[in-house]
Amino acid sequence: MSFLTPQALRYIEENQQSLVDLIAHLCTIPAPSNHEEQRAAFCKQWLEDAGATGVFIDDALNVIFPLGCEGDGPVSVFMAHTDTVFPDTEPFTPRIEDGKMHCPGVGDDTANLATLLLCAKYVIQNGLKPADGGVVFVANAGEEGLGNLKGSRAVMERYGHRVRQF
Repeated sequence: MSFLTPQALRYIEENQQSLVDLIAHLCTIPAPSNHEEQRAAFCKQWLEDAGATGVFIDDALNVIFPLGCEGDGPVSVFMAHTDTVFPDTEPFTPRIEDGKMHCPGVGDDTANLATLLLCAKYVIQNGLKPADGGVVFVANAGEEGLGNLKGSRAVMERYGHRVRQF
């Protein structure tokens, strides 16, 4: 049983290569904890190019796309982190071998970040609006190691009293 509409399932099918390409591109953008500026700038621009409005980067380097969040109603937060545990500031080069992508940070959390971006794009392209409350898409910073969850903490400071789902 699928909870997704046929339209959503088609979108997933049609965007498999776009997802792989986006994951690979994100892997090339250095993002050690507390130095996620380049990846944050890319995510913000990518969302805006997809048609998102109101996207901003907060002081913690989170990229935040609030949708239907006017007022003080409840919000659902969807989040994936931008930083990697690797301190390198040189771009990594992903490689695909036997149908699997290999690259530092690809599974934690770059693939999820790319999925989050494509989900936000689906919402934008289809003009979906929350029926009850708002949705906040977040590419959060400072999750790994000495990042000490600074991005998650900043999101909760901003929306915590309104969060219905995270």
